[in-house]
Amino acid sequence: MNRLFGFLVVLCCVAACGTSTDTSEPTADGGAATTATAPSASTAAAEPAIPAVIEPVADRLPADPEAPAAEWVAGVNAAGWDFHRHLVGNAVSSPMSIGVAFSLSRAGASPDTAAVLDEIFGFPEQGNHSAANTFDLLLARASAEPNTIEVANRLFPDDGFSPLPEFLQTAAAHYGAIIQPVDTADGNTAAAVINDWVSGRTRGLIPMIVDRATVQGQELILVNTVYLKADWSAPFLAGLTRDGQFTTDDGNTTTVPFMRDGEAITRRYVRLDNADAVELPYVGRDLAMWLIVPHESDGLAAVEASFDGTTLAGLADAAQQGTVELTMPKWEQALPPANLFDWLCPQGFCAGAGFDGIAPGIFITSALHAAKVIVDEKGTEAAAATSMAGDMSLPPPPDLTVVADRPFLWAIVHSETRAILFLGRLTNPTL
Repeated sequence: MNRLFGFLVVLCCVAACGTSTDTSEPTADGGAATTATAPSASTAAAEPAIPAVIEPVADRLPADPEAPAAEWVAGVNAAGWDFHRHLVGNAVSSPMSIGVAFSLSRAGASPDTAAVLDEIFGFPEQGNHSAANTFDLLLARASAEPNTIEVANRLFPDDGFSPLPEFLQTAAAHYGAIIQPVDTADGNTAAAVINDWVSGRTRGLIPMIVDRATVQGQELILVNTVYLKADWSAPFLAGLTRDGQFTTDDGNTTTVPFMRDGEAITRRYVRLDNADAVELPYVGRDLAMWLIVPHESDGLAAVEASFDGTTLAGLADAAQQGTVELTMPKWEQALPPANLFDWLCPQGFCAGAGFDGIAPGIFITSALHAAKVIVDEKGTEAAAATSMAGDMSLPPPPDLTVVADRPFLWAIVHSETRAILFLGRLTNPTL
């Protein structure tokens, strides 16, 4: 009888967010303390017994300056853009979370499956895992007060299943993956344990990713989470937020709160043929959101058709600096657990793909991706006070005025590697 390999991808993004609450603090072993979030639908009345966590079988390797990290990032950016284009309407996803999870899973892929993953994600022919590790460690440098960015990988094997040592070695050394056995014969309890860990890693923003049916009888569940919380380097003043009209993708208008600069400030921007792109850096400038606003209210489809992962990640290279007066909505977006096979299967990666490198007879049965982003005025008090100061004389007219009152594209990019961490499309802020 074939064993089953359940593969889950989970992430959360919070950008310039003052509305989320840290309900738990991750522990040193990559887990999380008990959260104060409400139990998920799969959680029994009593708290599940938390299985013992097994220490990694190998120490995490240091970054390798010779690793093909740039090639790894470029391939994952391209795949992430392709997944974004697969989504319709409001969309949010994390190319990096998907890339890291499938890069890790590739360590256990059979040769045919590995070849398909390499084609989809553009993984380097040599040094793929070293590249992923090096990128992850470079990204970790951006996690400094007041910003937080955390990537975590955890393997939840059935308590009667033992993955091959070679797979566990790679998972630990290159991805920092920790093992936490669960009894998948008890689907409710196993799902509750996994959901509790995910909720802790995402500060309660993704309280549930799996249910009993998803994990029942599986031999292994691989979970990746990405959590980001960052403050704008130039925050918006909450007192300037006003309601305004946003033209949605169906041509109707809806009233939403708009944040705005008190006066034109220095930002980097790119004038495109059919859109304006503006950079909103976060404190420390290791991370930045790019806002791409079409000139026409119905122009987003044409703008997206003119982009790919390389051009989107490369906006910073084409940017000029000047005074920009920006108005943009506050918004919140979520992607409920989505079946990645809807995107992957037409490219040749479907349920049933072999992962003999994990254990003989293992194949993939499911791949899920969930995401959430919250964008608001949040910034440091000092920066907010500074933005209020200014000369009383009339400022010169801005070099660029951008009003994001129509469907637009956004991306959060790691400045050093040009990795697209999160990517989205906002067509209606009220959905």
